[in-house]
Amino acid sequence: MKIVKRDDNNRPYYPVRSIFDDFFAPVLWDELPLSQQGVASLSADVWEDKDNIFVKMALPGVKKEDIKITIHQDNISISGHTKQTDEKEEKGKKYYLHTMESSFEQSFNLPTKINPDAAEAQFVDGVLQVKLPKAEEVKPKEIAIK
Repeated sequence: MKIVKRDDNNRPYYPVRSIFDDFFAPVLWDELPLSQQGVASLSADVWEDKDNIFVKMALPGVKKEDIKITIHQDNISISGHTKQTDEKEEKGKKYYLHTMESSFEQSFNLPTKINPDAAEAQFVDGVLQVKLPKAEEVKPKEIAIK
């Protein structure tokens, strides 16, 4: 355990920083992203073929009912919230419970308009795959020569 001295605004106290804080207002140091603690980066594979756009995302430990997919004409947003509590009860024993809670959201701008009514999603073994059919007006069309 580390004891951290704090200033009047409940910020960690750094001797050199306090000198600069006296001269500069507002404090720009608080705006800098110095650490990425608590930020999870979700990655996804996005590809397309002639008729569809596909999004594949690994979501280990997430249940199907905890995932929400929102589709617009040229945007998809995948979000979710999970909460897991390890509970165990036995008479005469004392247990410490562990609760893990997390949420996520990832949005993608799609390269073309899609038909949201014909979209399909599958979630198998912690992997989400979404199939997004392209809108008819943007699909390539062949014309016959007369």
